[in-house]
Amino acid sequence: MRAALAGAAICALLVAAAAPAIADDASPAPTTTLEPSPMPPTEPPAPSPTPTPTPPIEVTPAPTPPAEPKPASTLPLRLGAHGWRVKILQDRLVWLGYEITATSRAAQKLGDSTVAAVKKAQAKFGYRPTGVVGPGTWELIGDMAGTVGKVPAACRKDLVVCVDKTTKLVRLVDDGTVRKTLDARFGFTGAETREGTFHVTRKSRDHVSSLYRTSMPFAMFFSGGQAVHYSPYFARDGYNGGSHGCVNLRDYDGARWLFDHVPLGTTVYVYRS
Repeated sequence: MRAALAGAAICALLVAAAAPAIADDASPAPTTTLEPSPMPPTEPPAPSPTPTPTPPIEVTPAPTPPAEPKPASTLPLRLGAHGWRVKILQDRLVWLGYEITATSRAAQKLGDSTVAAVKKAQAKFGYRPTGVVGPGTWELIGDMAGTVGKVPAACRKDLVVCVDKTTKLVRLVDDGTVRKTLDARFGFTGAETREGTFHVTRKSRDHVSSLYRTSMPFAMFFSGGQAVHYSPYFARDGYNGGSHGCVNLRDYDGARWLFDHVPLGTTVYVYRS
């Protein structure tokens, strides 16, 4: 035991002799600072190339197909025209007593029957009967038709023979509904057809004028010697003449139909629209 302790003490003395003594005021050993190795210079980045603008691509537009012709949108209207303006024209012509086929009206097409009606209207009111609807004919038919379907208040009660000297028409109106429309001709200057409200006072199916010895079939007298009746001269000469005050009709079958549907006492209203 003592030998072991003596050995340990000797080892401690040997260790103490090997370590040098450091004075209290000695400066600490300088610390070696390792400077970083210099980095090789970095070359500035190459400038980005300026993008070359891409020229715009010129696109040639596809050719616009030609628009469908719209003959109804402009005047004049000719055979084959169609559309809303033809419909208005047909409505006015029918109101003025002209016949137009149901097919043409449904298609709103200016067909043969519409052309024929236009020619009759033009001839009636002093225009050259071409069948072409220019601005003048358009305005004429519009003025003559007025408001389609409208008759004066005096013609809307009960049964009335409604005689319009402006449009040169006779209409049989039953409680506001037009049942028949016929062309009419009136007295020449100095023998004018009287205007106002009258009544049928006498009827004569095969009448002959006692003054002029002229035929007056289907005569319906409403003011003295003035009557609504068929006139063969009106049928022959059209509007190139006049009556001695009577209301002439040129449609024989129409005059007969009117005679058969107008009883004595029926109101006759003669006016200018």
